Amino acid sequence: MKKALWHRKTLIVLLAVCLLGAGWWSAERREQTKVAPIAGPSEPVDVLNAIPQPVGNSATDLAISKWMTRARRKSGDDNNWVNLGDALMQKVRETADTSYYGYAERVYDKALNLNPQNDAAMTGVAWVLSGQHQFSKSIEWANKAIALNEQNNLAYGLLGDANLEMGDYAAAYEHYQKMMDLKPDISSYSRSAHLLHVTGQTFRAAWLMRQAVDAGEAFAENTAWCRAQLALIYFSDGNLPAAHEVLEDALDKLPDNRHALAAMGKVKAALKDYPAAIASYEKAIAITPEQESLVALGDLYELSGDKAEAEKQYALVEELHRKGHAASDTTHDFPMAQFYVDHDRNLVEALRLAEERKTTKNVFEADILAWCYYKNGDLESAKKTIQRALSQKTPEAKFLYHAGMIYAAAGDRVAAQHYLYRAISLNPNFSPVLAPIAAQKLQELGQATAGNN
Repeated sequence: MKKALWHRKTLIVLLAVCLLGAGWWSAERREQTKVAPIAGPSEPVDVLNAIPQPVGNSATDLAISKWMTRARRKSGDDNNWVNLGDALMQKVRETADTSYYGYAERVYDKALNLNPQNDAAMTGVAWVLSGQHQFSKSIEWANKAIALNEQNNLAYGLLGDANLEMGDYAAAYEHYQKMMDLKPDISSYSRSAHLLHVTGQTFRAAWLMRQAVDAGEAFAENTAWCRAQLALIYFSDGNLPAAHEVLEDALDKLPDNRHALAAMGKVKAALKDYPAAIASYEKAIAITPEQESLVALGDLYELSGDKAEAEKQYALVEELHRKGHAASDTTHDFPMAQFYVDHDRNLVEALRLAEERKTTKNVFEADILAWCYYKNGDLESAKKTIQRALSQKTPEAKFLYHAGMIYAAAGDRVAAQHYLYRAISLNPNFSPVLAPIAAQKLQELGQATAGNN
């Protein structure tokens, strides 16, 4: 059992980042030691037969095969099912195939039917719910796990993820600190690094992400993800040489890592090496066609004068959105609002989607919501909301660009110049599309100021 638990802690790691405090969980509920089992399939063979048979030779596919075999042989061992669920969640991480959430959930449910007090299985359910952006439910399950095992570092990490995504950064800090106190490893280091970056502590964020890289992990993909995130921290601070160096190292070790390829596309675009940027994004998309890379690739084709190819990429973005809705996956809604508003398409729909987070404290969501207000002509709401986006001093030049354009439209020239200057000073090449607009607008505002003197 100890070996199985060691595998459990090795397998479960930070998902894509990116992610309510635990105070509402009462002392009375914490004292409860029994949790009702989840209703799920009663026959192990039904659960296992539903899972696609691994065909690759990756560490993740081998782990899935291993734990499927063990679950067949010892179907009454709840820890076998937990470890299988963790391997399936690693598959989601590597492929972005959200259908594996369903397989993992059924496997964790099976573990809980066998042992309703398996806190590792509860953590797995919380992990699935977090990946599906059901953060309130994820918090509930993570707290159930902690009520049974206060040393469950992974459950604290999932609480922090939910806090982070919901914009409760103080609570996220507390939970990530607890996670790190219990076990300083790649998962706790990388989570904490991301939070520090969001809250404007770039130097400390980069240091912690380097700690995550050095800590390493059984799955090479997870270390490559950390390298990609470290590069993006450098990128946000305008340090393109450092970002490029980190990504070269990442791709030298794992040439087909989609995260590193997409990040390299971003860096190459900032360096104005558009052919290399296009090649990086094309490689990333060939592995997994994710929206952010598709949009970036379309924008580069547009800048290069190939409008037909750009529209092909944008059409794929629309297709991904439709498929997500067909599968009842609404996690694509907010990114779709960003795509629409950034490309002046369906602006009313963009605002509708963005306003689903109208009271958001998440700075990234607040930024897009403010931009949707701006594009729809509601400047007062745009000004109020962009201040929420800027509240954590997140080193995102795009936030500052949006603020500058909003205040320029509102006739506040001083504020507009202030924000646009900060955007360009932070990272003069933050976007191949927007950076030139920021520079031009700043020049226009300067000329208008000079003309009035």
